[in-house]
Amino acid sequence: VMKMLNSCIKEPHSFLAVFLMHHDGNARLDFIQNMEYKFVELLSCDFVASPEEVVRHQITFRYNSTKSKLKLMQSRLQDVNALVKSKNPSLLLQMQRQPGGGSRMGGYNR
Repeated sequence: VMKMLNSCIKEPHSFLAVFLMHHDGNARLDFIQNMEYKFVELLSCDFVASPEEVVRHQITFRYNSTKSKLKLMQSRLQDVNALVKSKNPSLLLQMQRQPGGGSRMGGYNR
């Protein structure tokens, strides 16, 4: 499927992806290849809308997962900043002055 999606992006004159969504929540994704003299259907995938509670659960899970990764990265950045500060304080000051400098994210809390 990934190869077909990439083909649709790289060669839009030869490959098509058609996604049709109906009012009842059902949908269909068709991958089609244009062979100049005819169109060949490579793959069809049928989709059914998930219940709202399942969608909410997935969104909550992904949000919490991303939030925990952010906290982990902030913690790692603070550790690196502390190490650089103890070993080479002038380097830390240079990193902080540069755009996108290292420790700016370290103080970010939500």
